[in-house]
Amino acid sequence: MDPIEVAVDAARLAGALALRHFRRPQPMRLKGPADLVTQADGEAEEIIVHTIRRAFPDHEFLGEEGHQPRPDAEYVWVIDPIDGTRDYARGIPFFCTSIALTRRGLPVAAVIYDPIHQETFHAEAGGGAFLDGSPIHVGARAELQDAVLTLSLVSERYLYNGHLALPMLDELQGQVESVRIMGSAALHLAYVACGRCDVGFQDSVHPWDILAGALLVQEAGGVATDLLGGPVGISSHDIIVASSRAFHEAVRAAAQRAVLVRPVRQADRER
Repeated sequence: MDPIEVAVDAARLAGALALRHFRRPQPMRLKGPADLVTQADGEAEEIIVHTIRRAFPDHEFLGEEGHQPRPDAEYVWVIDPIDGTRDYARGIPFFCTSIALTRRGLPVAAVIYDPIHQETFHAEAGGGAFLDGSPIHVGARAELQDAVLTLSLVSERYLYNGHLALPMLDELQGQVESVRIMGSAALHLAYVACGRCDVGFQDSVHPWDILAGALLVQEAGGVATDLLGGPVGISSHDIIVASSRAFHEAVRAAAQRAVLVRPVRQADRER
């Protein structure tokens, strides 16, 4: 079966469930400091796993709500059932479902579904990137001063706060046209892929937040790496995306300078 078709079906089913619960009372809990999960998160992940497992029974899963693959698994689906949970829980209409298929740790297929706007982004390695079936491309702006930068900021109390985002933002804010902080890392990346934003970074995320978006940006003609300039894979916890290598280099240089001034905490050492 076609992994994109299966992932699209799974994402839309999960998105429909999320919408049924949206802005309605539901159980919520903290998985850790400033790390919220709702009942819909768990239910949506189970829908995704069930849908994909019927088509690919030998594949493994890595999910935000608890699924863990075997260490030697070749194919792993990396799932964020509701990316932007804080937005979702507060009734803010900016969240999505993000699904990536990895082979040997690198993304080969990706789907991001925005149920509020009913937009479906997808990409396959070597096959281009698409929004609702039409090809998409990163923006063509040549000057950083004309670029829209997007990022997420996490709470100081968040266990894995990398302490890079604020110094990076402080350096870059004066160099770009404007900054957008909207609350969903996956949608931020999708927006770079389709040219709505031009450059972005995340410093304190999990692979399920960024793998699908990384492939989308690459297949749309952009650049996606971790903060050190390496490939984004199943063990990544940060990302830079850009519509051009020049924009990417500006952000990577800011990241390098931020590393020199950030505080080192025990959580960073144990990550």
